[in-house]
Amino acid sequence: MFCATLFSGSGYDQAFTENMARTIEYMQKGGRFRLVDGHDDICRCCPNREPDGCSLGTENVSGRDRAALEVTGLAPGRDMSWAELRECLGRVSEAEFQRVCGDCRWQETGLCSYALLRERAMP
Repeated sequence: MFCATLFSGSGYDQAFTENMARTIEYMQKGGRFRLVDGHDDICRCCPNREPDGCSLGTENVSGRDRAALEVTGLAPGRDMSWAELRECLGRVSEAEFQRVCGDCRWQETGLCSYALLRERAMP
């Protein structure tokens, strides 16, 4: 959910980037996204996805996913609109952002930040 809001067109490869852009456009046009515990529609096009997890470290990815749910108070199985997602992320503190995204390589490369989350998540 954090990555969808902060996505800038960069990704692991063209298939992943195009899928992420389509997913975001679908949500922005009124589609809903179901929070799941495990691989979702965004993960399905990731070149690092393996049948039993992620080649970059399943625990690392799963840990960030769990932290995102915890800091937002959301649970798997909930369907969300783009507006609901933005509203929810607009309440995240900088410490909570760092808990979720602090060790993510996209933040380390400067493609996302708490300031950008605030800018994009504010209604």
